[in-house]
Amino acid sequence: MPAEDRYIVLSAKRNRRTTDQQVANQFLAASGKQISRKTVARRLRGGGLYALRPVVCVPLTRQHRTARLQWCREHHNWTEQDWACVLF
Repeated sequence: MPAEDRYIVLSAKRNRRTTDQQVANQFLAASGKQISRKTVARRLRGGGLYALRPVVCVPLTRQHRTARLQWCREHHNWTEQDWACVLF
């Protein structure tokens, strides 16, 4: 792996939340060479790093947890036949 590719991978590993464009900008500042974010993405994939999207979920409030617990208590003794009538 060429030194430039190692620099790109190392820059991304130092801060895992850095975007491809930010790594490209860091590379430009360090080397004076302009590269595209797609080139960065290819080099990172070559180095074993892949983009991951964070799991986005709604945080549960106390009211949500209470309602869920109540629902569970109401349905904990249902049979398979009861559940067969439920559509998800």
